[in-house]
Amino acid sequence: MSSKKNFFQRSVLANGTVLVTERAVPFKSLSIGVWVKGGSRHETPSQAGLAHFLEHMMFKGTTKRTALDIARDVDLVGGDFNAMTTREYTCFHLTLPNKEIDFALELLVDILKESRFDQTEIERERMVVLQEFAMVEESPEEYVHEVLFEKAFGNHPLGRPILGTEKVLKSFNREDVRRYFQQHYYSKNIVITMAGDLNHASVAKRLNSLTKGFHGKKRPASAASRRKPKFHPGLNLIRRKTDQAHVTIACEAYPIDHKQRLAAFLLNAFLGGNMSSALFQEIREKRGFAYTVYSSLAPFTDTGLLGMYVATGPKQVKECLVLIREQLAKLQEEPIAEKDLQIAKNSVKSAVLMGSDSMETRMYALAKSELFYDRQVSDEEICERIDEVTPKDLWKVARELFGRDRWLIVALGEVKKSDFTPFLQPKKKAKASAKRR
Repeated sequence: MSSKKNFFQRSVLANGTVLVTERAVPFKSLSIGVWVKGGSRHETPSQAGLAHFLEHMMFKGTTKRTALDIARDVDLVGGDFNAMTTREYTCFHLTLPNKEIDFALELLVDILKESRFDQTEIERERMVVLQEFAMVEESPEEYVHEVLFEKAFGNHPLGRPILGTEKVLKSFNREDVRRYFQQHYYSKNIVITMAGDLNHASVAKRLNSLTKGFHGKKRPASAASRRKPKFHPGLNLIRRKTDQAHVTIACEAYPIDHKQRLAAFLLNAFLGGNMSSALFQEIREKRGFAYTVYSSLAPFTDTGLLGMYVATGPKQVKECLVLIREQLAKLQEEPIAEKDLQIAKNSVKSAVLMGSDSMETRMYALAKSELFYDRQVSDEEICERIDEVTPKDLWKVARELFGRDRWLIVALGEVKKSDFTPFLQPKKKAKASAKRR
């Protein structure tokens, strides 16, 4: 059986766009991502939702292809073409057989250089995105998380919904879309990452030819988007008649390049990241209070959120909060057992290593290393650093993040304020201990 050989290469195209590739042999698939350093965080209030809307419009036709042509061309080669908008970047990603590399490069550059932003397509897509608004509103789990970000970061751009606001969506015109495109889609604000059996020099040569004439003028990000957001704790209740109460609890966490980021990821895995996690076992398995319960970690360039979510019956809300509080207190009191940490390590490392079999996952990893770490971080390095984390490291992170007692709660359903008050009351600081459970 052939062994996998992988290596990274980075170069800057003639127009200033960064190209990062990982050659993966003998894989037959190829994944390409075009990453724009512009997400909902970089919008002004009058642009709220334009990053996401523009992501949609990039599929809606160029000077040489209609929207149907784009879809058919990708289907013809058996590819998968999609996109996503986050709070800090936008990505267009295409995965297909590696023999179709020339087609893939030409298509992606075509939508970057020649998208038409046709008025008819804008009006049609406006209706589509309005349906997205309705979907979020009707999904309590999604909606409560949107409100969580809004309450956590207040008026900071990071707190605005990625979809934006219906008011802005209904008001902008074609010129507004083009202006936003010109503001963020310029060559030096773009990173292209590729993973598969490819030749970096050949790809760079081809892209230099295709992107000739694509430059754009660099425009500084707004002062508001560059400012670090302030975290706002508190209790926010959204009273709605539902069968379940949907509760999110969050605290401020570390930015994505923090030295304790791996310890924080392992802490999240132990707390609510899998089926053996503390919250899943205590709330679902032992007591049957909830079907869905988990924790999550959302790091950004200058801040982060560590959150917990549970969907439970209104009568079980208080009991679930007591159980969550107990688990948080235990994590602050003493380090977890080595065997429990090892389970969390194996879970995180397994996700990293199994993901390496996917060219799309590798392509994502290349981009995140380039965008956030300014260097490529290999799977091997990640796993080695995970192995170095100790129970005491997790204990220190828990004491720092949870010990502040600055919690934000957003709950939706037939909920009562009295169920949450005990959780939000300041607790005495846990005594320092080096004892392991």
